[in-house]
Amino acid sequence: MTRFASVAVVLAIAVSSSTPAGAWEPETTHAGLAEQAALASRLHKALITIGFSGGLFDLLTIPPADAPALMSALKLLSPSHGAVPDSRGRQVALGWLAAGAALADVPASSGVNHFFDPLTGKGWQSPSSGLTDGVRKILGRSALPDSGMPAPDWVVAKANPFNLEQFQSQYAKAVTAATPGERSRHMASALIAAGAMLHVLGDLGAPSRVRSDFAAHLDHLGGGPDDLGSRFERIAALAYGRLGVPVPSRVVTRKHLRDYFTAKDGSGLADEISTKYFSENTVPRPTKVDDKPDLVRAKPVSPGRLNLMVAGHEEGATLRDRDGICMARYKLEHEMLSFWIDDDCVLDQLAVILPEVASYETGLLDFLFRGELTIAVTDSVVVTGKDLGQGSVEVVVEDERGVRTPLKAIQAQAGELGRVSAPASGTRVLAVFRGVDANGEPIVAAGALQLAR
Repeated sequence: MTRFASVAVVLAIAVSSSTPAGAWEPETTHAGLAEQAALASRLHKALITIGFSGGLFDLLTIPPADAPALMSALKLLSPSHGAVPDSRGRQVALGWLAAGAALADVPASSGVNHFFDPLTGKGWQSPSSGLTDGVRKILGRSALPDSGMPAPDWVVAKANPFNLEQFQSQYAKAVTAATPGERSRHMASALIAAGAMLHVLGDLGAPSRVRSDFAAHLDHLGGGPDDLGSRFERIAALAYGRLGVPVPSRVVTRKHLRDYFTAKDGSGLADEISTKYFSENTVPRPTKVDDKPDLVRAKPVSPGRLNLMVAGHEEGATLRDRDGICMARYKLEHEMLSFWIDDDCVLDQLAVILPEVASYETGLLDFLFRGELTIAVTDSVVVTGKDLGQGSVEVVVEDERGVRTPLKAIQAQAGELGRVSAPASGTRVLAVFRGVDANGEPIVAAGALQLAR
C-alpha cells in the first residue's frame, strides 16, 4: 500500500487532539513549510550579515528564566519535531523559526484569526447554532468564538503577540544590542514572530479557510469524540509530515505585506486558492442531469460538459481543472448529479497547493528581511540604502569582545541616510534603519562592514 493510498486507513485510527478551527498541523505541516521557506529565502545571508556567522544554523539562546511563558508553550511541542530548545534554551535559528510556526495557534483561541474570505472580506464566523451546540456538548465548552479577525489584519494587530511590530522591534535589537547574548535572544524572538506570521499566511492555502467553509473545521477525524478539525489539513499532515513538505515552486514577490494575503488584482494567496479550488462544503449543489452544475460561488467554474456515462458508474467520475488536477468527484443517480471531494482528490490538490504555499511563505520571509544598507568608512561612517523612505538610522561599533557600542542615532536623510564620525577602534561597524520603504511599508534594514585591523 502506498503512502497516499493508506491515508484513509490511517485517518480512521489516528489519535491526536485537534481544536475546532485549528490550522495545518503546527508541528508537521507548518514547521515544514517554514523550514522550506527559510532554506529558499535570503534569511541565511541576512543573519550572517549582522553577525550570526552560522546563518540558519547559528545557535541562538533564550534563557528559560527570561521567558517562562514561552518555555511553557514550547514544552507542549514534541522534541522530535525540531522546534524545541534544549534545557538551556538553545537551538539553531532555523529551529526558532519553526517554533514560531508551531506556536502561532497558542493560545488555541488565536486559530480563529487565521481565516479570510476575499469575497466577503471577513474572517472566522461561527457555523450554524445546531452544529456548534453539538460541538459544545462533545467538548464541554460554553461557547465557540462567534467571529475572528481576518488573517491579513491579525498579522499587524496589537492583540497578536507575534505581530509585525514585534518582529521588527526584536530584529532591530538583534543588530544594536550590546552583548552577543542579548543579540542572540532578540534574534530568536524575531524569528519566532516571523515564523508565526508565516503560519497565518500559510493557513490561507486551505480552501475552506478562504471560502467561508467554517463547518469543514468541525469534522470528526476519528481520534476520539473531541478530535475535531479539518480533514483536508489532517491529510496533509499524514501524507507529508514535516520533512516531506515540498519545496517552493517559485518565490512570490510583492511590494506590500497585505498583498501576500490578498490583493486588488487577485494575486494574493487567499485570492488564488479561493478561486481555484472547491472545499468540502462548497462543491456544486446536487443538480438535475439536464441543468448546469449549481455553483455555491461563481468560481471555480466547472466545465460545461460532464461525462455522464462514467458518472453513472459506482465510483463516479472526476471533475478536473485545465491542468488535470482533481477538483471534485461527481456521480449520477436517479437523474441527479452529486459532488464531493474524497481523500485521493485532496492528495491531488495538496501536491499543487503545498509548493504554492511554500512559495508565498518564501516571498514573505524575504519581504520581512528585505532592505540592505551599505556602509563606507573613511574619516566618517557613511550609511546609504536603496528604496527607503523616512526613518531613523542607528550606527554601532563592535569591539574584539563582540560588544557593540552606539555611535549615534540620526534622522535619515534622502540619498545618503546618515553620516557619523568614524570610531577610533573596533572590528566592525553596523547600522540599522527603522522607518518605511519607498512604498510606505514599515521596514527594518540592516548592514555591516568589517573594519581593517
